[in-house]
Amino acid sequence: MLYFDLPRFLSETLTAAGAGGDLLFTVGSPPQMLVDGGIRAVPLPGLERLTPFQTEAMVLHLLAMAPPNAAHRWRQHGAAHFAYSVPGVSRFRAAVFSQRGSCAVTLRAIPERVPTLAELQLPDGVREACGERSGIVLVNGPSSSGRTTTLAAMIGEINATRACHVETIEDPIEYLHRHAVATVNQREVGIDTPSLAQGLADALRHGAQVLMVSSVSSPEEARLVLEAAETGHLVLTSVRGLDTATALARLLCLFPPGEREEARSRAARTLRWSFTQQLVPHKDGRRPVVEVWRATRATVAHLMEGNLEPSAVADLLRDGENQSLVAFDRALERSVRAGLMTRETALAVAAAPRQLELRLLDLREG
Repeated sequence: MLYFDLPRFLSETLTAAGAGGDLLFTVGSPPQMLVDGGIRAVPLPGLERLTPFQTEAMVLHLLAMAPPNAAHRWRQHGAAHFAYSVPGVSRFRAAVFSQRGSCAVTLRAIPERVPTLAELQLPDGVREACGERSGIVLVNGPSSSGRTTTLAAMIGEINATRACHVETIEDPIEYLHRHAVATVNQREVGIDTPSLAQGLADALRHGAQVLMVSSVSSPEEARLVLEAAETGHLVLTSVRGLDTATALARLLCLFPPGEREEARSRAARTLRWSFTQQLVPHKDGRRPVVEVWRATRATVAHLMEGNLEPSAVADLLRDGENQSLVAFDRALERSVRAGLMTRETALAVAAAPRQLELRLLDLREG
């Protein structure tokens, strides 16, 4: 039956859905797709409402193909995430979880080809950051903001332009990198290493010049990121946060209170760039709008002082535009003036909408 043939089922679902985002399978609803922040049903005959049996069959099939630790996490915590491949169809980032006693699944299709920085329309600073020889480069944002894709594009840029050894520690591996000018070794948590922290600790002894860690979310991981940067590695990693101030504060808050002052000082010495992005509707679909922090005399001094109030950091970024700093609202303004985004969209997502409205007053009057 179709319901038990998951590869065929996914192929037919993707064909029916067309271009879009995450696939969602949950009891009582048809297969659905998240598109540009909204949700719509995927029309498949006979699947107007998924049953508990159907979603459970999907989860069992996925877990059978997943790394061993995924089934353990499912049993212990009722949720697990991992990469899943269907030859000839796509690679997916899979998440399985229980809800109201039944099973649910989300699948995000991962393109086979790593996108370029130009295709993602990322700011010039991202390419410049790829040329750093040591230090920390952060890619921040809320959930589903494209952080993983940006990190993949950065590794792709380094792979295409620099003869070096790159090692990634990912949970899970999503984009696959082929060796080009660089040599790229990718390690997946649960398969190649038991944890992000252990993988990062091991990577310090593997002779890599560039390290990419999919995220930083524990004190041990944060300590190792600082250590790696201090020992001459370029470290690319990700922190969740709506803006630069929140992301930097969250990174420092991973350390116990007694270590935070020292951690702030070490971060100020090693942090080179911080890019905080959100996916915002443009006239040709959702694209990242990126706030850019880079290490300058002013930003480093500000970080050393520990003033990470969002308004203070936003003012600092606005004042440093001649040094490649970009505040989020300024990036929105540029998109509006370039005709890429409507004024209404920009005001709806702006950090300070009233101030942005005043700066765009000439467009309204025109």
